[in-house]
Amino acid sequence: MRLALVGIAGGLGLFTLILLPSMWLQRRRFGRVRPARLVGVAVICVYTMTLAGLTIAPAYDVALTCRSRSGGVARLDPFHSAAEVLGMQRGGAGLLELATSFPVLQILMNMALFLPLGLILRGVFRMDATASVATAMLLSALIEITQYSGAFGIYPCGVRIADVEDLIANTVGAWAGVLCAPLATRLGVPLFVHERPLHHAPDDPD
Repeated sequence: MRLALVGIAGGLGLFTLILLPSMWLQRRRFGRVRPARLVGVAVICVYTMTLAGLTIAPAYDVALTCRSRSGGVARLDPFHSAAEVLGMQRGGAGLLELATSFPVLQILMNMALFLPLGLILRGVFRMDATASVATAMLLSALIEITQYSGAFGIYPCGVRIADVEDLIANTVGAWAGVLCAPLATRLGVPLFVHERPLHHAPDDPD
């Protein structure tokens, strides 16, 4: 929760920095400021900084973590959560208990965290589906490397565990966002609908 609040505060701070340039660009492109589009920019800023906070910033006390750990820690088994859930099932856990277990919730949260990224890359920046998924996967890989390396040496050890399962879940979440992007465009969500600029010729491509 603390990291999420820091990310929200950082996102609002970033939006404050780019507010005037965003308004100037809108006036130049559309002839007037579109408040709904500014809200969209603010949401993207908050999401970006929250993503960074939840995935890169230390989740625990750095000194305490590095006291029992040297270097980075990587978990390379892509099915360890499935193994944990199967173990719980063999132990007699019910369906509801399995569905709300930590391994399942962790995967779902990772997918949910990257779903907006797929939406933004495909719907706002108009990248094609393959490029959007590939970009999200590369960003997720960079996050895992950052976690393993202690933010490339900023911290004395890898303050988080680099997990290949997170990479897979993040990529699947982004892919789901890519699939949902056309729906956001049809619903007229700001920034997903690319409006014609001022003095745009009717027969020119948008």
